This record gives sequence, C-alpha cells and structure tokens, in this order.
Amino acid sequence: MKNNFSTIEKFVGSLKFAIVLISLFTVAMIVGTFFESYYGTEFANRTIYKTFPFMLLQVLMGLSILYAAYLRLPPKKRLYGFYTIHSGLILIVGGSFITHFAGIDGNITLPPLTPKRDIVLDSDQIRITNLNTKEVITYELPDAAFETDIDSSQDQITIMKFLPYSEKKLSWITENARNINSSLRSSSEYFLSNGNVSQDFVLSLHPKAFDFKSNLQLGPLNIHYLPSPLAPCFGQNKPSKTILWNSELQNCFFPEDRGIEIKKTDSGKRFLVIKEGQTIYTFFPDVSPYPLDTSFNTIPDSKYRIFSKGIFETSPNLFLFGKQVAYYDKDDKKWSVKPIKTKESLDLPWMGFELTLLNHHTDKVPAYIPQYTIPIQKDGKMIKGGTRAALISFNGHEYWIRDDQAITLTYRDTKYKFELEKKSIRLPYELSLTKFKMDTDPGTNNPASYESFVQLFTDKGPQDHHIYMNNPLKFDGLTFYQASYFQVNQDTYGSVLSVNIDPGRPIKYLGSLLLVLGSIWHFVLRRKKVKPPTQVANA
Repeated sequence: MKNNFSTIEKFVGSLKFAIVLISLFTVAMIVGTFFESYYGTEFANRTIYKTFPFMLLQVLMGLSILYAAYLRLPPKKRLYGFYTIHSGLILIVGGSFITHFAGIDGNITLPPLTPKRDIVLDSDQIRITNLNTKEVITYELPDAAFETDIDSSQDQITIMKFLPYSEKKLSWITENARNINSSLRSSSEYFLSNGNVSQDFVLSLHPKAFDFKSNLQLGPLNIHYLPSPLAPCFGQNKPSKTILWNSELQNCFFPEDRGIEIKKTDSGKRFLVIKEGQTIYTFFPDVSPYPLDTSFNTIPDSKYRIFSKGIFETSPNLFLFGKQVAYYDKDDKKWSVKPIKTKESLDLPWMGFELTLLNHHTDKVPAYIPQYTIPIQKDGKMIKGGTRAALISFNGHEYWIRDDQAITLTYRDTKYKFELEKKSIRLPYELSLTKFKMDTDPGTNNPASYESFVQLFTDKGPQDHHIYMNNPLKFDGLTFYQASYFQVNQDTYGSVLSVNIDPGRPIKYLGSLLLVLGSIWHFVLRRKKVKPPTQVANA
C-alpha cells in the first residue's frame, strides 16, 4: 500500500505529468481566448474558465507543483531557487481560488449626470414581487451557458427552464378561452412600406399579449389599433366628429344620434354629459377619452370611452381594426374606412406608403418565444443571443419571462410581477458621470480611447476622479476600471465601469514576486562559471 502511494506521489510530481497538465491548460486557454473574443467573456467563463473541469485542472496543477517540491525534500542548497519558484506557483494558484470563491466581478452603468450605486453581477435571478403586499422572493438561476432544465416549484409557481442566450421568434398561440368577445382580444400583423423604408409590426388588444401594444409610432405616423365594431363610426362624417364607445354592448354612436348636446366651457373646451340612472358621466372629448364623475375624478373602469376624430386630422394617424383601415383624407376632407384582406395591400395617403395585412387572429395570442442560440459578439457588443429567458408555470399555465420585459400575472385577486434580472449589490455611496471623453482614430469614427470623469458621493462629501485605461479608481476595497460606453443621443455618451474586488490579489502578487526571484536565483545566481581546461604544454 505504501509502495502504491509512493508511486502515485512520484507520478503526480513527475515532469511528464506536469507537461500533460500544462499542455491541457494551454489548450483550454487558447480555446477560452477564442470563445472570449467571438462569443463574449461571460460565455467563455461559463463554458471554460469557471467550470468544474477547468478548476480541477488547476487543482491538479497545484498538486503537481506541491509534490514536485515535496519529492525534493529535505531542502538542498542548490534547489533553493527551485523551491522559491514552486512556492510562488502554489501561491498564485491559491490566490486564484480565493478570488474565484470570494471575489466580486461586475459592472456599473453610468448615464450622464445620473447618480448610480448598483453593481450588476454576472449571475441571473428571477425576482417575484407580490404587488399587493410588496413581498419579494428571488430565485437564483444556474450560471449555465446552454439551455438548462430546472423544474423547481414553490406554491403555484414552477421554474421550468432557463435560456441564458436566446433569440425571439414570433409565434401565435391558440387561445382556449370561451364566451369572451373576440373583438376585444384580436391581434394583427402588418407590413408597412414605401420606396425608402419598410417595417413589419404586430398590434394586439389581448391582455396576455405582453410583448405587444395597441398603438405604435413610426416616424411622423401614429398607428392605433381598436376593436372592429368601432370601424363603422369612423366611416361616418358627422358634424360633431365625436364617437362614443360602449364596451359592454360593443357598439359606437355619435352624440347627435342620441340627442346629447355638446356644450363649451367659458374657456372654449367642449364637453358633454351622459346620465344613466343615478350615474352621471362627464366627457371632455378633446382632452381625454375617459369620463369624469360628479367630483371631476377620472373613471378608468367606465364602460364608456370617447374619441374626438378632429384631433387626429392635423397629423398622419392610421386607425386599424384588424381587417379594416380608417384615416382622414386631407384632399377629400373626410374620413375613410377601407377593408383589407390577409396577404393583400392597401395604398395609404402619406408618402407613398403601402399597408399589407400579414396575419389576423381573434383566437390566438401573439408572443415572442425565445429560442436558444450560441451568442455572438462583435466589437465588444452582443449581436446575437442577447436575450435571457426563463419558462415558468403559474397557476397551471406556462409563460416566458425575458430580461427585457417583466410580466404581471394574477392569482386569487393577488398580482405578481415576474422579472428576470442580473443579481446586484448596492454600494453605500453613489457615482455620477460628469463628463465622458472619447478620442477616435484619425479619419474614422472608431474609438481610439475613452475616459470618464466621475464624482463620488460619500459621507465625507463629493470627490472628483478621472478614470481611463491603466488609471482605475480604487475606493473602499473596490477597483473601478473603464470598460465600455454607450450612446445616449447624437452627442451624449454614458460610461460602463467594471467593478472588481479581488481578495486573492495580494497573494497572487506575492506568488509572482517569488516566481521572479526564484527564477533569478535558480537560473542566474546558481550558474557557476566553468573553468577552461588546463592546457598541457608540449614538452
């Protein structure tokens, strides 16, 4: 048994084993460098640098170094340099492990003149907020690089799957709800184009269409998506140009149709009053679509809405009702309603635009379904796979949560907000970007260097700091490096600082120092001058 253990010690401390480990480590570093440049630093960390095999490889390298020194005991004067080198290597490996398990590596995003104090980390989590009680529950997601099944349940919530990198794909999900008016849950996909630009878009009235709204602005054109029973009233050109909509009866009418008088206030604002039993609704059609009660408070849950068509006549406004289109024609000075069939196009009166109806559904819900993909980055920015997503089951139904959009769901009159976000830590002080400076390469817009001027707000008062490459800000145990930037508008930029806490750094520095000293000792000071051979004189 002792001989077997001795054999293992000799093998672990042998030069052959060290060469194998160094070769594997070199290959891993080469692959990791390629991954980091093409797929991003985080993907490289999750597939190589922070994986169990890579950590095991480093452990074996540490053992190899340790046993290589152990096999050369007791100490010999001629090997003092060798011992120093191996002590330095062991310290470097040990410091790296301390950094991995106790260090912090994140970033802080600084918009111009906006104090921030949250450091965003690489780890992902799902944040669930009870909007009634404000209670917050967080679920930490694995540091995975690929699609991962989780299947973890708590109460009526199950975390089913996590996609660390994905792309969104438009899908239409069949709706199983019955006895619900389909006109209030319709969704449509359109394509708008002219000779210069083109844009496809989806609009929806469905309450579960979390990714889509009922209005959209494309340049100067405002697009509104409304229930189809409203279309006939938009086609009628009556003097009041005011439409009343009853959501319970699903019908529309004009005030003059019911003998409702439109009056004006002393300031010239139009208003009208509808009385139903003891309930009085007061409308100011040119101000708001919602009615007011007798105390002039908004009634947001009222069955009535009002539309003043007149306020939509001065600028391009397109009203869509699924398979019908309404707009104001300035040449004819009247409103027009036209039908549009699926896969057919309709000419619009602005800038040569043409509208095509691609899809229309009253029994399906549009949704962006995430699909896993390998991430790709270019010039330090993610160009593919930048969406994180998690599939959850809530009250028997499945939903996708993405990092770019939170969703709100209701269970037994309690509302829950689900968010997929990065874990973060809050600093006891704030940082604010006062100025961002960027120099570009001559004759190009490519950034050559960039630097941040920040103000640090502490209990002792504000401090001004200048951060640029090789000149980080060190404060309270943290180091802030200039990492990246982002454009806010045409002439304004924000800054991204990487934030680092490295408790193993002093140990790694000491190990590096011993490595240098040991190398000098072993390869320089130990070298002896070789005396030239004695020449024998010829007799």
